[in-house]
Amino acid sequence: MNWVDTISEWQTHSVADGYAGLHELADADFSGGVAASDAWLLFVNGTPVSVTDHADGDPKSGEIEAFDASFTAHEAPHPSLPLLAAMQFGERETRAKYYTEDTPLDEVESTLEDGGFTGYIELSENVLSGDYYTIYQGGRSMHVAFVGSSSSVVTDDEARDDAHDEVGLYEVVAAPIDVVEIPDAPEPTPEPAAGPPSTESEPESEQTATPADGEPDSSDSVESATEPVDPTPDTGGPATTDESTDSVSDAEAPGTGDPTDSEPDEPPSTDRTPGPERPSQPVDREPATDAQSGEQTTDSDSRVTDSEPGSDSEATGDDPTRSSTDASGTSASSSAATASATEQLAARSIPSVDPERTASGRSTGRDQQPEQSSRSRQPPQNSTRSQAGSETVAAVREELETAREQLRTAKQARDDARTELETTREELQRAETAREELAAERDELRAEVESLRARVDELESQLGTAATDGPSLSPPEAFDETNLFVRYESKGKTTVGSAHGGEGTAAELAQNLRLVYHTQFETDGATVDGEPFEEWLYATQQYRFVEWLVGQLVFEIRETETTSELSGLYDALPAVDRVELSGEITVNDGAETVDIDFDVVCRDQMGEPLFVADLDTSRQPVSAGQMASLVQDSELVCETASAFAGAFFVSAAFFEPGALETASDATSGSLLSRDSRLSYVKQSRKRGYHLALIESRDDGFHLSVPDI
Repeated sequence: MNWVDTISEWQTHSVADGYAGLHELADADFSGGVAASDAWLLFVNGTPVSVTDHADGDPKSGEIEAFDASFTAHEAPHPSLPLLAAMQFGERETRAKYYTEDTPLDEVESTLEDGGFTGYIELSENVLSGDYYTIYQGGRSMHVAFVGSSSSVVTDDEARDDAHDEVGLYEVVAAPIDVVEIPDAPEPTPEPAAGPPSTESEPESEQTATPADGEPDSSDSVESATEPVDPTPDTGGPATTDESTDSVSDAEAPGTGDPTDSEPDEPPSTDRTPGPERPSQPVDREPATDAQSGEQTTDSDSRVTDSEPGSDSEATGDDPTRSSTDASGTSASSSAATASATEQLAARSIPSVDPERTASGRSTGRDQQPEQSSRSRQPPQNSTRSQAGSETVAAVREELETAREQLRTAKQARDDARTELETTREELQRAETAREELAAERDELRAEVESLRARVDELESQLGTAATDGPSLSPPEAFDETNLFVRYESKGKTTVGSAHGGEGTAAELAQNLRLVYHTQFETDGATVDGEPFEEWLYATQQYRFVEWLVGQLVFEIRETETTSELSGLYDALPAVDRVELSGEITVNDGAETVDIDFDVVCRDQMGEPLFVADLDTSRQPVSAGQMASLVQDSELVCETASAFAGAFFVSAAFFEPGALETASDATSGSLLSRDSRLSYVKQSRKRGYHLALIESRDDGFHLSVPDI
């Protein structure tokens, strides 16, 4: 299948360009393909699963950077289609190949589901109706089929049921799937402040609410709320307490006097300068802000003590390496946060295929971020009030973890409810399908009833115009009271006996042969099932079989030069004089005598049975039980009648393998037997008979066993 042409025909989906557009598709649980020049990115339920480059025709591994530009999104009619395309674009390995008659699909499907298989089953070889696929991801499956000459798409249960009804060869193909990470959309770089760096800083509570121009964004404000940092180092001067009661004083940084006097000798630290390495992931902002806001309500002297980093500067001796150490800490925090974001994105899985992995992957990324931010900017430990703030943050985090656990429980309950809903929908679908099937069967039966009524009316009208002075019989009654006699127009012409001696042709015998019927009822005006007796008789399978037996079989044996191999059957054909339609033979069964019924009994002039036959006019194949019954009855006849030469089973359909095996077992004889006779059932050293299987098709009879 040319997936590129197929995906290009799917309906386009409007979305923004670049990585921002890809994130929109992921958030919208998009399923389909995204094309950027010769590169293709496939989504399944919002998860990107394949990036390939088709510049050379065949798919090769591509780069996600190709989509940091304009592209076209094509929405798939079903999530199984892009998942199958992604598997066929990547590396594949055929694990096994089976025939549906030897290994049914449902057995392999159950094994793959239990084993957590990832790949697909393809049923297409020797299947004329279409191609059928079952796609697995971690043992969860979806079904899709391309049916007919137009490759119409069929999915879900309908595709599965259609595949199970097909006969052909199918392959089990392993095809791993890797989740593709979408980079974050680039953020605008903040412009630097126009004036010299300010020596004053606002309280953290106001910084968090409204950051100044050039200051970090909301995520940076959260960090500053967690650890108050003065942008200017302390000069060692006393704090200005006279202005502590003034509202303007509250907006200034602790420990400031005259701005000119407090200006440091060294350039201000760049630890708080925002950079592109800052993670864009969401963090827990409100708890940290609330905890720090609580500290801001203290008096100005306490605020000076808590917020000044002077003690740390003195302890380190204003070592210039402290600035680089802080920068390294910040960089490590940013790298850890970026790694966490990557893990969150890579852990996203296909919801309909692996919901457990999806849930666990997202929660892990969110749980790690606040902890990393807290470690990278640890507040000073030499303040009692700072320790109280840390305890408050810990309490808030504990409450947040409790809320997350409740959220996970709610998500699990939601997933269970969705599963139950899906099960209910499947049961409803099955019920609707059963109802439709019953309705269709009802309509068929109604049509059949109407057809039968029309046939009855037609026959009744024919009866109204036919003679009504003759008897009306059922088929069993007519067979029981009818015998056929083998007669000739002239015994000087070709007869069965002369044909047995090698004279005449089949056409000459057919012209001279006469099968004369004799009935125990008046045939004038007689009807069988509303049809005139003679028309009915000549059309029956019994009459046509007798006509073939005495008129054609002798020539088939003679022309195939098997007269010696079928000598018992061949030599008895000229002796047939009378044929009973629905006859019976009395045999000895131990100390008792029983009557065995056959559809046809051929006798000689003395009434001794020569041949017997069972006929099956249905369209169902002959079973092993039917064949065993004929063999058993024929063996009893052979023990009683010394002239018995053959038994026939005539079928309007065919013979099941079990029936053929039963016939083969009956005619196989001993392993040490050197008997060259074909299809011969040996009763004793001098007793036996030939067993023949005949198929009745196209108004003719064909000898199936023995094969001559």
